Amino acid sequence: MTPEQTPEFSASELLRWQEAGCRLGESPSEFYAALFGRFAQDCDRGDTAIARLLAHAPMTLNAAPPLRLMGGVHRGVLTGEFPTLAAAWPSPDGTHMGDVELAYEEIQRLAADPPASVLDAMTRDPQTNEVGRSACLAAGLAQIVAETSLPVRLFEIGASAGLNLRLDHYFYSAGSSSWGDPHSRLRFDDAHFLGHPPFDATPVIVERRGCDIHPLDGATNAGATTLMSYVWPDQTARIERLRSALAVARTMPVVLDRASADDWVKEHVAPLAGTVTVLMHSVMWQYMPAAVQQGVAETVQELAAGATMEAPTAVLEMEPVANTIAMELAITIWPSGERRVVGHCHGHGPPLTWLE
Repeated sequence: MTPEQTPEFSASELLRWQEAGCRLGESPSEFYAALFGRFAQDCDRGDTAIARLLAHAPMTLNAAPPLRLMGGVHRGVLTGEFPTLAAAWPSPDGTHMGDVELAYEEIQRLAADPPASVLDAMTRDPQTNEVGRSACLAAGLAQIVAETSLPVRLFEIGASAGLNLRLDHYFYSAGSSSWGDPHSRLRFDDAHFLGHPPFDATPVIVERRGCDIHPLDGATNAGATTLMSYVWPDQTARIERLRSALAVARTMPVVLDRASADDWVKEHVAPLAGTVTVLMHSVMWQYMPAAVQQGVAETVQELAAGATMEAPTAVLEMEPVANTIAMELAITIWPSGERRVVGHCHGHGPPLTWLE
């Protein structure tokens, strides 16, 4: 289903959908879930303040209006724009789990007369450059290398700040195999994997590059704040993962181009003998217009037609099953061209159920 065909929902339906998604995440206090539930009840009773604010975004599951709202609110807390709301917010160290009642009252007040920063957030797709997805993407990349035995040229569309492009600077271990930087602060071990991805394949990344229509620089304070604003504030594990990844970003630059994915893939991605060329994307396909999706797909087919055993091309994708919150990790390697689902996971990544 293309973005243009995606059905629209009421504010109450979108809030309840997101409430359910939040309850499946790593939120010990379920802070956002509780707020979304309260807002949905208000919408059911005819209170239109939140509904009017959400309607500044497309009213679809893919556009995620509730997460746009909370991203704008959370950013205001982080920058000090909303000091009263900050008193109700969970602390990043987990010592204060938040005051749902006070937060609800303050956000209702903001919704009645929304500030420019929140209205701006409603126009933007959530920039969840969730580095937990690296655990899943690394597993898929290891499988590609296990099957091709070649060094990797890694290209990512919808790369945001490029945190997942740096996935070899984190550490992964499952069973007796491991990969990555053994000294990294960001670590994924047996607790994050149900099954044993082939990390003993030890991928070697010899080239990496990404694109985004709104790329962020995680090495700057502004970029780091934007990324942190889309992490749910009571999810201390996600916050710590992001901080660790941002520390890597400050010392390990990557090339990020401001470009539409269809144009960028056509310009930059091509097979090269002696390497496997991997096009990677995670939880971003749904945000692209149908014409851009089609353009990327056409270029991938051209790449597939030119792939050989000496210069294979692969697609590594972690994307939701259509109109669900279930995620699947899939790989396709040409010249064979068989698409295989190799794992299932949460939208933020682990735990990954490995299927191979």
